[in-house]
Amino acid sequence: MRRFITSIQGKVLSQLVILTLVLPSITLALYAKANAQVAVLPLWAVTEFKNLKSPGTTFGKTASTAVASELGKIGSFDVIPDESLKRAADNLGVTMPTDSVVNLMRLGQEVKASTIISGDIVTYQVRMVGGGKQASVALRVVVYDVASGLPVNGSAMQGVSTIRSGNVSDETLINDAISQAAGEAMRTIHSKSLPFGTVLNTQDKKALINKGSRAGFQSGQDVVVIRGGDQVATAHVSDVEPDSSYIVATHLIKGIQPGDKVRVIFQIPDFVTSGSGDVRVVQPKNRSFPSGLVSVLLVLGVVAALVGGGNGGSQDTVTDVTAQATRVPPNPGGAPEVVIQWSPNGFAGGNSQRAAWQIYRSDQVLPPISPVGVVGGPARSWADTEAPRPAGSIAYAFFAGTIGSGQNCNNTAVSDTSNSAVVPGISPGTQYSYQVQEVYGLLAIDLPNGGTSQTSGGAGSTASSGGLTASSGSTASSGGIGGTGGTGSTGGTGSTGGIGSTGGIGSTGGTASSGSTASSGSTATGGSTSGTTGEVCYFLSSLVSSVGYATPLNTPTLVSPQNKQPISGAVGTDFKVNSVQVNTPLNVQYILEFSKSPSFAPGSVVRASTFISNVGGVVSTPTGGINPSTFFPNSPANTTIYWRYGARNTFDVPGPVPDFFSHERYIFSDYFTFTFTSPPPPPPSRQHTTRGGGHVIRKGPG
Repeated sequence: MRRFITSIQGKVLSQLVILTLVLPSITLALYAKANAQVAVLPLWAVTEFKNLKSPGTTFGKTASTAVASELGKIGSFDVIPDESLKRAADNLGVTMPTDSVVNLMRLGQEVKASTIISGDIVTYQVRMVGGGKQASVALRVVVYDVASGLPVNGSAMQGVSTIRSGNVSDETLINDAISQAAGEAMRTIHSKSLPFGTVLNTQDKKALINKGSRAGFQSGQDVVVIRGGDQVATAHVSDVEPDSSYIVATHLIKGIQPGDKVRVIFQIPDFVTSGSGDVRVVQPKNRSFPSGLVSVLLVLGVVAALVGGGNGGSQDTVTDVTAQATRVPPNPGGAPEVVIQWSPNGFAGGNSQRAAWQIYRSDQVLPPISPVGVVGGPARSWADTEAPRPAGSIAYAFFAGTIGSGQNCNNTAVSDTSNSAVVPGISPGTQYSYQVQEVYGLLAIDLPNGGTSQTSGGAGSTASSGGLTASSGSTASSGGIGGTGGTGSTGGTGSTGGIGSTGGIGSTGGTASSGSTASSGSTATGGSTSGTTGEVCYFLSSLVSSVGYATPLNTPTLVSPQNKQPISGAVGTDFKVNSVQVNTPLNVQYILEFSKSPSFAPGSVVRASTFISNVGGVVSTPTGGINPSTFFPNSPANTTIYWRYGARNTFDVPGPVPDFFSHERYIFSDYFTFTFTSPPPPPPSRQHTTRGGGHVIRKGPG
């Protein structure tokens, strides 16, 4: 045996035995390593963006391609190829761009993505700049968590193309601007993205997770808790430590257990569109993120449970409507404006297919007069300006549908320009309140009648009695069965009744034969509309009013003292501005402020006077002159002091948009300055002298 072991054959056999024993371990290690490499990056998908300005163009596809390209450059995600998305959309019967969050989540689940991105091209324009042309684009990007259906991140970005001369096309410039906006948007989104946390332990509604301040988790952040492909809870972060923190459940769906994943939710900025068509980015209002229960139900396709049978009446689909006066641009001299903001209500009709918002103003008569503004479904704010709105513009078309989902499919178009009229802009000095109304869409199949019921088109559309013969070629929406029985306005057959909305073909394909007799008491109704099961039917929510009034005001303008005028440190001065009153007398609260900082930052502001006035002309402090030196004792000569007036209607709630630095709710004038001609006198002091062991007190100067 020893000779065999030491022989060449023995050594070869020994090596083979060792290799045979070790090989399974090596194979297992290599497999685990390769498997880990494959699964390390989460799957993200990017769908075609909606072009809210010009639907049907290729710009939406350009935006999604640019976003997907920027996402791939980050290197932290695997981006699902566009071809795979197209095949999945075809399999599901989903059109691109997707028309609802329901279809968006279905698409994400079909391609097994953890996250899906969608968005909107809000507007774009091409201008002549510096001897050339330049395009600007407003792009809104929204990141959705597929398991919950919740928007968890996003960006609102304005992109600008390079300035180019010659015969360059507008399309080329717009595509360039879209690429610029997509790059900035994805960098912003990635900078806010945090790693997923993992639940380590639970107690009642509280759970310990393995991420803390070092990973970017902060107290108060909203999170969604996920198990596999399902949402199990929404929560907020508390008790943050460097490497761990707690989450407290705000809504439990399945309960939290160890191993569940935790994803931080970031609120998404939006664009405010003014009446003139200009846009600017506004940050979202701070509020707790709503429960994910509605999103879960929508993903399951049970929209009818929220808006269907027995719930067809009026519904409030929006809350927290506020109207705040401001000016644009915010620097002095900017035009008066009112910003209206609202929060969608998750338990509302058509949450999954929110088509548009209609905004009404208190000085306008309600329908059939056009709303003062119409914005797309993703919007959460709109700005009302002095510019009048033209008649016939799609931006101000009035949708006169049914309030509540009802029983039937009454409208299959979002808006109608024929109903629009000239709408005047706001008038400075006028007190306004606002109302917001949602235009939402539901699939016909989700209605109680499945979208196949026919509705009356007007008087005279039905026969006066049962058994009369329908006119030649007439069809009912279900293929020959009349929708309702009743009596025509003329006591006989309807003059134009009996012609189906699709020219004689019922929604299920049945056609009434020429001269066929309708069933007793019913014939096809004239001008009726029937929806197929895949058709989207649009409805209106109830009108929801703003919590208070908003009064746009002109900027207070300087009367005296002249700007940059020296002022004696010991003499009272009357600070005067022109009143903001216009026509209707208002109780206006004015505030006079001094500061050593031109930004009037908190901590540097001195309120010299606050008073209420309802008169026009010139406004000054009611006590007459004010001695600024009393607010700035011991200031040296030539010290620059900044001053300004602010104004607001006392009835406004919550008041004007807060000042950027001081956060005060006033419409402020420009800041003006003065300098002290000499140092202000010092405050009174006491001097002590000693005579013969006694103390004599002498008052100092002043």
